[in-house]
Amino acid sequence: MILHLLVWFSACPAPAAQVEARIAPRAGGYGVYALPRLAPSLGTPSLSLAAPSLTGLSSPSPAAVPIPTLTPAVVPMAPAGMPAVAPVSVQEALQQGLERYGQAQSADPSGGSGAAAIQGLYEGESRSPGLQALDDGVLVNDEGVGVFGKAAAYYKEIRRTVERLKGRADLSESLDVMDDAYGDVWAKLKAVEAIAQSRQIEQHNTHLEESLTWVDGVMRDHGRSVAIHTHRVFFHRSPNPQSEIAEGIRRTDKYLYDVLKQFVRNGHAEKAMGQFQEVVLAFDTRGYQEIKAHLRGREAEITKAFKGRYRFVYLDDLVTPPASPEAMRAELNALTEKYRGKGLDKIIEGVIYSRYVGLLLELKTVEHLLDSGYRILQSGRELFDAEKKYITELDTVVLSPEGKVIVVEAKSARVQLPPEEVLKDKVIAKLDCYLKNRALLEKFIGKSFDEVLFSFDVGRQPELAEFLKGREAELSRRYGVPVRFLFLETGPAQGRQGKHKKK
Repeated sequence: MILHLLVWFSACPAPAAQVEARIAPRAGGYGVYALPRLAPSLGTPSLSLAAPSLTGLSSPSPAAVPIPTLTPAVVPMAPAGMPAVAPVSVQEALQQGLERYGQAQSADPSGGSGAAAIQGLYEGESRSPGLQALDDGVLVNDEGVGVFGKAAAYYKEIRRTVERLKGRADLSESLDVMDDAYGDVWAKLKAVEAIAQSRQIEQHNTHLEESLTWVDGVMRDHGRSVAIHTHRVFFHRSPNPQSEIAEGIRRTDKYLYDVLKQFVRNGHAEKAMGQFQEVVLAFDTRGYQEIKAHLRGREAEITKAFKGRYRFVYLDDLVTPPASPEAMRAELNALTEKYRGKGLDKIIEGVIYSRYVGLLLELKTVEHLLDSGYRILQSGRELFDAEKKYITELDTVVLSPEGKVIVVEAKSARVQLPPEEVLKDKVIAKLDCYLKNRALLEKFIGKSFDEVLFSFDVGRQPELAEFLKGREAELSRRYGVPVRFLFLETGPAQGRQGKHKKK
């Protein structure tokens, strides 16, 4: 059987209002900049949306999968130093954090969601333990989970931003997003433990430049080099299990398409990390046997096509998953205690940091729009069809001072990627989804929308901001609705290494 994977994310963005972006950087933590349109002489890339396909992979060759030119990766910002405190056992403090989080949930009259607890802990004198720093630099967050390094720096900035937004916006649905990140960390560490056992792990959480792939680790097995890469199936929660199954399968096929490009012989991963004799792909299917059965079918195709290069393992065959989000957090804290200061702690720091980057951008976008006179209509809502099948999520819907309804999509692009890839995956895919489901979207909002606004944090890539800004007119013509870009610097102020200049 020939492997044929044709899957892309169906992300859906929405209308945007023209926001004045020439605002001086603020002491509060971020700057805003706008860039002029590109001159026509620079050309306009094709907006073709042809789906990718992998066919005839029984005889893979480097020529069949072009390898991008390797360029320096974006250097992450240095974390702020942690204050010194009295010595205390990390595990003791983490457990205390979980207990305090549980108490906050119990006291929450809305039912005790994680997000409600975060917001509630800002009220009155009874504050969260979230800024408690342990003696080795671990910070206990509002959910009782230990974070450190870049993740801790971003968490503190999130806390400051939420404090500034208190009473101005309902953030409950926007904030309740971290358990998937905790699950990702747990799955990766448990997979590495189960697969490697006593074997040595090298090159922990290695980023493949110009990609969104981080390789969990490389182990030595009787002289063989074996790469380990874990995928925890992602889906948006729905009352209809078929929605979760369908989304999980779609995203997993997209993952397989990407990972096969990265790990092909003499491909991107081997150029960066050396040759592998085997690649182990570990999957957490989160209890869905339908998704596992689908993956077993893919496994048979890939095994035949690549003749033993890839080995599939399934996490539920190796370990018992935690029975609840609270149990997941407790196990994650135990893993933090076990691996803090060792190579595998890069997975813990990196995954949580990455999710905090996206969350902080959403919060800073809300803050900027409120400060600019916009009114928040919705924030952090998910759109489902009549059968409760997931369609897309709306980061924010706002009403401009001029009375325009604008759908706002926040997109982090701090990792260096080809600009055309950013445009296709983060912008065009959303626009296609929004416009395909426009009638349902406007019914959900309760109003027709007038514009779509993309809020981007591009890190230290002003050329990417310029590229995207230059696509506004073309995208507006193509989709029949004004499409605009807003660019924010959202990282912790103390961690910045310079600011983008306005043009």
